[in-house]
Amino acid sequence: MSQSLERGLEALLFLASRKSVGVTELAKELDINKSTAFRILETLQKHNMAEKNKETSKYKLGPALLKLSQQLYKNLNILSIAKPMLSAYSIEVGEAVHLCILSNNSAVIIEQVMTDSRITVNAKIGKSEPLHASAVGKCLWAYCDEETKEKLFSAINYEKFTEHTITDEQAMRKELDFIKTTGYAVDNLELSEEIRCFAAPVFNHNGEAQYAIGISGPAYRLKDQLLQSAAKGLKAVAMKISEKLGYIV
Repeated sequence: MSQSLERGLEALLFLASRKSVGVTELAKELDINKSTAFRILETLQKHNMAEKNKETSKYKLGPALLKLSQQLYKNLNILSIAKPMLSAYSIEVGEAVHLCILSNNSAVIIEQVMTDSRITVNAKIGKSEPLHASAVGKCLWAYCDEETKEKLFSAINYEKFTEHTITDEQAMRKELDFIKTTGYAVDNLELSEEIRCFAAPVFNHNGEAQYAIGISGPAYRLKDQLLQSAAKGLKAVAMKISEKLGYIV
């Protein structure tokens, strides 16, 4: 990499770490003379990567960076990013893993990884799962914005699937608060008496939980004593995917 290009990139990164930067500040940070620092900043301004405040003579990031970042986010493909990690985790735990989004008041499966186990849970792509009775559904509900969350309380029909299904708003509010506290959701035989599921949120670059990943398996395999270890592993995978999407803790 040429020295001038390297200094230009270093200047951009320094601008990104400050509200505004003066020529003297940049020169000191990059250990260069003021005339060189001035030329770098003027070049960045010429290409709209920096803006100069006429009153303070200081520089800040320019609008061209928005165009670059938008293109980056367009190129991020959640499926190509998540699939390898979901596959690796599925092999590790020996259970099916799936990726979901919130759509039309339900959790919709957009990707799944099956296992070679003789008895497995098949969460088909395109299938919708109820928000109030599925781990991925409760997870997406817990982490959505407050306006959407409140609208869902009015829209959800608390259909009872098993004796464990949450069927009233007050109990669901407590459940969603608990999910935000622990960082994961559990379907404890709420959709089926034979299936237990765990889910964790996946965040995008804006810190929004647009997705949730879930692990599903027969209740006799996903026993209560495995809850903590399974949840810890799932949260770690969800965070790795989030970081690939630009999420910063």
